[in-house]
Amino acid sequence: MARLLALTFAFILALSGAALWLKNERAKPALQQARSSAPIAAKSGTNSHDTEITRDGSGQFHLNAVVNGEDARFLLDTGADMVALTVEEAERLGIEIDRESFRPVAQTASGPGYGATIRIERIQIAGQEFRDVDAIVINGLGTNLLGQSLLKRLGRMEMENDKMVFRGS
Repeated sequence: MARLLALTFAFILALSGAALWLKNERAKPALQQARSSAPIAAKSGTNSHDTEITRDGSGQFHLNAVVNGEDARFLLDTGADMVALTVEEAERLGIEIDRESFRPVAQTASGPGYGATIRIERIQIAGQEFRDVDAIVINGLGTNLLGQSLLKRLGRMEMENDKMVFRGS
């Protein structure tokens, strides 16, 4: 009986491993395409102020922007109040940060997130330039977030299949 139970358990583990491997193999082309793609944001539609962003292979909306003259990649986060930068990205972009001034600025699943508010002089997205954008630099943040302090300036957001479209004025 114990031998049968051990064989059953080994079979289940083998099937689980094979399923995970197959899932990862199928996802590789989409992930490689998403990682190597050019800027995702593009103007389209009848209104020249519409901004269209296509969902990438990870199922999320990322775009490349130009921050103070330097390229930067962002995850669109409609639930974030502000644009958020990682400490490393802010430093790379030449934004001065006083780490001693970091205060609790966000509530995360593991407790308070520490950071400092900043103002980004200019951000370009899909040919549109935005000036004086409120932002925050957060210690421990894994990726830059494009939050509402800029998204609301892009226009009214609509979902169309795998596209997020901002209808400008």
